[in-house]
Amino acid sequence: MKNHFLLTVLLLMLCSMTMYAQKKITGQVLEPNGQAIIGATILEKGTTNGTITDFDGNFELTSTSEKPIIQVSYIGYKTQTITVTSNKPLVVTMKTDAIMLEEAVVIGYAKQKKATLTGAVSSVSSENITKRSVASLSTALQGTMPGVTIQQTSGQPGSDGSTIRVRGIGSINSDQNPLVLVDGIEMDINQVDANTIESVSVLKDAASASIYGSRASNGVILITTKRGKEGKVTTTYSGYVTIQRPTNMPEPVAAWEYLQAELNSWDNAGITVTETQREQQLKLIEEQRTLKPDNWNRYDTNWKEETLKDNAIMHSHNVTISGGTDKLSFFASGSYMGQEGLIPNDEYNRTNIRLNADAKLTSWMKVGIETNLRQSELTNPGMGSPKSIINQALYMLPTLSAARELDGNWGYGKNGLNPTAMANASGEKKTRSTEALVNGTITLTPIKGLELKGQYSRRQVVNRSRSLTTPYTTSLKGQVMGTYPAEDGLNESWSQTIRNYYLAQGSYDMTINDHYAKVLVGFQAEDSEYSSFYGAKKGFDLGRYYLDNGDGATATSGGGANSWAMMSGFARLNYNYKQKYLLEVTGRYDGSSRFTKANRWGFFPSVSAGWVMSQENFLQQASDYLDILKLRVSYGLLGNQNIGNYPYAAVINPGYGYYLGDKKELVPGVAQTSLSNADISWEKSRQLDFGVDLSLWNGLLAVTADYYIKDVYDMLMRFPLPYYAGMQPAYTNAGDMTNKGWEISISHKNQIGDFNYGVTFTLNDNRNKVTNLNGLNSQDKTLVEGYPSQGIWGYLTDGYYLDWDDVANSPKLSNSARPGFVKYKKVYQGEGVDPLLIDSRDMVYLGDPFPHFEYGVNLTAGWKNFDFTAFIQGVGQRSTYMSGIGLKPFSNGANLFRHQMDSWTPDNLDAEYPILVPEANSADNYVKSDKWVKDASYCRLKNVVLGYTLPQDITKKMGIGSLRVYVSGQNLLTFSKFFDGYDPEVSYSGSQGGEFYPIMQTFTFGLDLKF
Repeated sequence: MKNHFLLTVLLLMLCSMTMYAQKKITGQVLEPNGQAIIGATILEKGTTNGTITDFDGNFELTSTSEKPIIQVSYIGYKTQTITVTSNKPLVVTMKTDAIMLEEAVVIGYAKQKKATLTGAVSSVSSENITKRSVASLSTALQGTMPGVTIQQTSGQPGSDGSTIRVRGIGSINSDQNPLVLVDGIEMDINQVDANTIESVSVLKDAASASIYGSRASNGVILITTKRGKEGKVTTTYSGYVTIQRPTNMPEPVAAWEYLQAELNSWDNAGITVTETQREQQLKLIEEQRTLKPDNWNRYDTNWKEETLKDNAIMHSHNVTISGGTDKLSFFASGSYMGQEGLIPNDEYNRTNIRLNADAKLTSWMKVGIETNLRQSELTNPGMGSPKSIINQALYMLPTLSAARELDGNWGYGKNGLNPTAMANASGEKKTRSTEALVNGTITLTPIKGLELKGQYSRRQVVNRSRSLTTPYTTSLKGQVMGTYPAEDGLNESWSQTIRNYYLAQGSYDMTINDHYAKVLVGFQAEDSEYSSFYGAKKGFDLGRYYLDNGDGATATSGGGANSWAMMSGFARLNYNYKQKYLLEVTGRYDGSSRFTKANRWGFFPSVSAGWVMSQENFLQQASDYLDILKLRVSYGLLGNQNIGNYPYAAVINPGYGYYLGDKKELVPGVAQTSLSNADISWEKSRQLDFGVDLSLWNGLLAVTADYYIKDVYDMLMRFPLPYYAGMQPAYTNAGDMTNKGWEISISHKNQIGDFNYGVTFTLNDNRNKVTNLNGLNSQDKTLVEGYPSQGIWGYLTDGYYLDWDDVANSPKLSNSARPGFVKYKKVYQGEGVDPLLIDSRDMVYLGDPFPHFEYGVNLTAGWKNFDFTAFIQGVGQRSTYMSGIGLKPFSNGANLFRHQMDSWTPDNLDAEYPILVPEANSADNYVKSDKWVKDASYCRLKNVVLGYTLPQDITKKMGIGSLRVYVSGQNLLTFSKFFDGYDPEVSYSGSQGGEFYPIMQTFTFGLDLKF
């Protein structure tokens, strides 16, 4: 009995002790703005006992300790350590980790902590990308990373992506674009859905990029997509509607102004105008000035208003679903974007579907699969490009005809060319691109520290285009003038590219005392096959536009195919001692089918080192305010093999005829059109980088700075042949070029109560110089030893000729000079040189079109449920030469623009433009000179976003997780000294010169919704 009593007492004591020891901890984890954090980790310190927050940010944890200590962590926030002393629910408000030294950054084939990076790597998170609400990912990255030049040169739907240059110009004749890898697979950056992106890293120096060897000379952009996380399934919707309008466009003058300028130009040029002609012209001017156009006797057509829209709409919608368990997780995303252009039949739409799934089969084996489907469709008018139609609408003479005549037909325009009709009724070009990607990986971790990975992907891109041209009927003053063009036409084409990608790699890392080392080795192979065909006909019956209809005599067809392959081995060694002394050695051995067997293989090594000075004892006294001070240095070799297929081979083209036999009959044949050089190989670059990383006061101030030298050598060049050779010259590895530059990023972030803010300033400059052309400078001087590639050369000017005496006694280009013409300076002096004659020897270097002193200012702020971001971007120095219609009044029979009316007269000596004369008499005025090489520097308020997140108590009642609404603007203000009516960032080109598609100013209204 006694034993039973003692046993009962013992059991009761044990139960009470157990009950006492079990402590339930509950609480909620919030962002600084009060929004719940989903997936935050709560771990009892010193144990494996942990959990994560649910959809509402709540957590529950049972501890056996009387005063448990928990650690709350989440990416991007400081880990908080809390001692639990009561049973009351905890409310944990996370604080932003400004320095995030433990944050993992994506590098080649792996991730690495920021604190131990020795290479020059910049990264940006998905949050900063998606806030801009723009159509192309490349444009969303503008200004976010120093040393990465991103320039949006067009606003055309489907072609509004930006050009990207990493640390300057990497080649002259080869590809200059960086290598873009999405989850390790090469893709088009502007076809990636920004909503699926987790992070973007740019490898800028040889140390970080050399593991990609022969494809890394222009830098590497690594994009990782989002993965599912363990926890409740969550659904999000993000959508916006955008109103677009041009940032800047030149203003054409009215009909009477054009006619008056035309008369003035005749008088200025000394062209004889009879009294009858003058009276007729003056009468037309007065009628056009005082009377409205009747589109019969008088035309004053504003082709710009008739052809272009005032506004265009863009809208985007994205839905994601993610979640999973510790065994299986997934992330699924579907998005649609539609974008209108400035003219009819100018549209682009894109659909992206992605599914990322991960399964943990055993404790040491997991598999992952990514599938991505994309379809885009681009619609353009049947005749002309949107850019050419827009520019025709800007410079078409207002006196030619109406856009649409009174009889309902299209106006005759210029010999039938009518931009309004071309946009609306010339047919339709549709290009549909379909992409399917399957990417599978398997990862094994059989023992601690060892990771084995295998990967295979297949990417198929199919392009199908259908270009239909339908003539439109034209009239002039009631008389039908015929159709334009004379005949209809249909062209259908198809092309396909299939790329296979194979990867096997292994890595092993270990720590012995204070020594850490990691070795990575791998093998990679890929192959690409391309095929295409097309068919075309004219003369279709009954409006049935199919290739089985039409005039068989007009039928044409063609096609082609090519393939290439690469095989590579790579390795990397990382070592650090106490995370104080850092070393990385990397190498890649590449073989490419694009070269002969003797020149197929290349080795691309690099070495980098880092010294974390803040870890040294002599700086420990500064540890109260010094977070990290790290010095970096790197050196390595990179290559560029993206030069087309088989450039070493002689090109044999069909389509040549030969007269053979006694009767000299013409028979079809082939001919070699270019010389060959079997000894060519990769272009190469040597890169040296010095860098420093500094963080103070727990991240309140962070600085990263780099200086680099990038020498490009063995560039593939073509040197001129004598005209009697009759063939294109062969490529030769015979050119050298250098890029020297520096870059700096300074950031400050802080939180004061409910208010948080951040400022990040970036500034960089790159100087390019062609150092060796074997003395063969290009005739147009776009390539000159000792000067930048594509540098601008021209004449120096000295105002205008004041009078005939000034003309007679001053240097001039020709005898056509007269008062009011541009006056030039004589530069070249020597024996036998005429001091009054300007020739090509007087041309001097005038400027570099590559942007210099690029800067960006990112401002962020948040107060309670409000969030605000602003981005200012600019270029401190850049030169641009405008030509053709963008520069010359009356160019190619064009109208004048308002800013061209400020021309020289005896009473207006400081005019912007020289004396107004017909185009045929004005050639001397508009040669390339410092007068027309404009300062294209600018400062632009690139983006502003203001958002508001509904309070959580409201969203709970609505049965949703969170709801954020926002408004944003893109390209809102621009400060520049560039030509009036033109945008300094745009690219100007075209057969008429000065043609462009304007960049868009946008106003966006959007919402982000979570369930």
